Amino acid sequence: ESSSLRELDLNSNDIGDEGAEILANSLKFNTTLTEIMLGNNKFKEKGHHAFLKLLKDVSSIKATYNSNHTLTALYLPYFPTSNFQLLRNHMTTATIANQNSNSQRNPHTAGRDKVIETQLNSQTRKELCYLQGIDYTYSSIFAEIEPILLPNLLALTAEHHGRTELFRTLVATAPDLTCLIDRESMLKVEIAKHSHRRTVLSLEFARQAAEFFDQRWALSEKMQDLERRLESMGGSSSVVVRSYQSSHSPIKKEMEKTMS
Repeated sequence: ESSSLRELDLNSNDIGDEGAEILANSLKFNTTLTEIMLGNNKFKEKGHHAFLKLLKDVSSIKATYNSNHTLTALYLPYFPTSNFQLLRNHMTTATIANQNSNSQRNPHTAGRDKVIETQLNSQTRKELCYLQGIDYTYSSIFAEIEPILLPNLLALTAEHHGRTELFRTLVATAPDLTCLIDRESMLKVEIAKHSHRRTVLSLEFARQAAEFFDQRWALSEKMQDLERRLESMGGSSSVVVRSYQSSHSPIKKEMEKTMS
């Protein structure tokens, strides 16, 4: 429970794993204690796991967001195990997030940062699931998220963890993303687009056809006018052809003048 206590020195108190678990659980909702010293005690891996879960509970996104964001300094006893450094690294990043949150006086900052760091990074989440004894399945973390929020989640993943992690997230969230798609509306939009395009093409065809027939009509008028002029000049068809083939023919000049 919350109190005004900000620092707690429990060094050399023969605290074992069970005592460490009880202590860690009691600090879950504490919002005042910022520093705890537990050096030279007897608890080992199990006790360390309890404090890791206190700071970064990855059982769900909600649990991570609601982890303890107040502790900024945590001194635990050393014990020989291959996971010791990994445990310490994860607890260190958690206390740093808490420090940043406390400096801004906004606990939600630490919650957001921890979710981004742990839940949106498959490798980090896999490590923490292993350390906390949680079955790891990447897609399970998205089950609790409203589908409408998934695009924001994808944007955060790409921003903080890059394209590879974004691809993993897309694969895991694809079934939920598809439910956001209103296929009927999409089809209506596409039909409207194609209908508009068809109307535009039809109007363009009508315009070009009108131009073609106007030009054909104008050409016919010019040809008739040319024939009338040729007749007034007294030329037969064969004479006209031969005269036209001559570069200095007055008939050719007259025809070119008329056609232009």
